[in-house]
Amino acid sequence: MSRRLRLSLNVSGVGRHTAAWTHPASVPGAELDVDHFVQVAQLAEHGLFDAVFLADSPALGTDERGIPHRFEPLGLLTAIAVETERIGLIGTVSTTYNDPLTVADRAFSLHTLSGGRAAINAVASAGDRIAANFGLDHQPDHGQRYANAEAFLTAVRDRWAKLSSGGADRPLVVQAGGSSRGRELAARHADVVYAGGYGIQDALALDADLRTRAAAHGRPPGTPVMLPGVIPYLADTTAEAHRLADRLDAVQRGRIDPIAWLGPVVGADLTGHDPEGPLPVDALPTDPDRLSGASLAGLARTLGEREGLSIRGIAERLHAGGFGNIQTHLHGTAEEIADTLIGWHRAGVAGVNLLLPLQPSGVERFVERVVPLLQRAGVHRTAYRTETLAGHLGPDATPTTATGPNPPRNARTS
Repeated sequence: MSRRLRLSLNVSGVGRHTAAWTHPASVPGAELDVDHFVQVAQLAEHGLFDAVFLADSPALGTDERGIPHRFEPLGLLTAIAVETERIGLIGTVSTTYNDPLTVADRAFSLHTLSGGRAAINAVASAGDRIAANFGLDHQPDHGQRYANAEAFLTAVRDRWAKLSSGGADRPLVVQAGGSSRGRELAARHADVVYAGGYGIQDALALDADLRTRAAAHGRPPGTPVMLPGVIPYLADTTAEAHRLADRLDAVQRGRIDPIAWLGPVVGADLTGHDPEGPLPVDALPTDPDRLSGASLAGLARTLGEREGLSIRGIAERLHAGGFGNIQTHLHGTAEEIADTLIGWHRAGVAGVNLLLPLQPSGVERFVERVVPLLQRAGVHRTAYRTETLAGHLGPDATPTTATGPNPPRNARTS
């Protein structure tokens, strides 16, 4: 196969799982250690990844066990840029609570000093807790947030065009909204789209939708590059991989009221429903785009319909793993994980955004065990051929409909 599997790594503290800090492999305080993030990025660069990605929110979480501070992404990526050579650097920015020209200048500075490796991940931040940080009683509604995002990205792109003599050499734009408005925004502006979902069929359906929307806006074929999120639990045996996931999930179980917690997520009052009973799917809003987190609400519905989980089961599944839960979970050995990713690629998926539950140990294990198998199969580079993020993700990123086998089933998707 001539086209490569794109690999992006979500760099998140000591791991993407909210209970990663409890694992013996985690180092206390690493979330506030610049050298820790540099180490993870260097591991990804050793594995010849296309990019590392830093998520962010303008408000800290409500978990009292969480860290009281986090690094601002573009500032942290500047430190990482100095200690790396080729890997792309993607930082999240809120289009609701930032000044576009300030962001444009800061991102362009990172792009220049890193030799063309920068991108911003533009998110239309949702949630009243975030709004309160900026003196607002409530978040702007869904339509306003995406109108703000459109104006924000237009202003950013105009600024970059002036700074780079036409915009040819500029940071890339990444977008991650799963709603219809989010997809339209991506179709107009994004070079790369990060996506949640529930397996390869969701990934392919979103990819087809984005390409249709982008073509309607006159954008070239292969734009944007869609990278579905995958959280791989990698171990010596499949059973050990499941035990790792269960061990981490168990830390968060029993810590929430499933009725009170899940109701706002799905946009329905679940009072009076049996937490051990089914989610009342028919009573949920038919317009999930109006919810604060359409992707999480959609996954809750999916877990109820496809897996038949109870209200408690859905709430604890979503709460236990945090953001990683809106991604596809894989459990297996290096061979099983690699076979699944190869199968996805041959079926038409351009690449994946990896969210390792433990970092740096999980990243190191993936690079040492899975990457060589991807290289052996001819779907991952054996050396960097380009120096910029645009070069890494270039025009050959468009997936093809391959004649290879169907996606393997030996690594469990859940």
